[in-house]
Amino acid sequence: MGTTDDYSTGRVLENIRKALHVFDSMEGSLSNNEQAVRIHKKIQEFEPRILSVPEASVYIRKAAIIALGERVCQALHPGSVSTESVFLDELAEVMVRSGQARLASIEDAEQTLKKHSSRPLIISKVSGRYQEICASYPPDCVYWRAEKRGLHCLKHKNS
Repeated sequence: MGTTDDYSTGRVLENIRKALHVFDSMEGSLSNNEQAVRIHKKIQEFEPRILSVPEASVYIRKAAIIALGERVCQALHPGSVSTESVFLDELAEVMVRSGQARLASIEDAEQTLKKHSSRPLIISKVSGRYQEICASYPPDCVYWRAEKRGLHCLKHKNS
């Protein structure tokens, strides 16, 4: 499972980079590939869920600390569409401390998600709790890329 330390040190990026390399270097469905199955298991530990803006607002309003920053995988795709993520609680604190995010109010976070409402919102568990809400860009997103290759991991909040 990804931890707040993985985010602050960049290990999460290295893991995403490795997963994307596997996705890009193999043909066809990956559901029977041993290496891809291990990646799929790691991805599932984040328990990624697709959210609406109102559903995301519930998480934001319950958070003790909120931060905004570039979506984590943006560093792997510098020319990609730029969107911001909302980081909550301990992850928000770690991302601010490491200079990767800035503190934000509830209103700022909700406004950011509305600004990126054309992008699918995904919430992920970090250190065992839902702490990252990403306005994803499917062509670059490890979750969407896994789905496309037959490694289903995205669920709707209520499913």
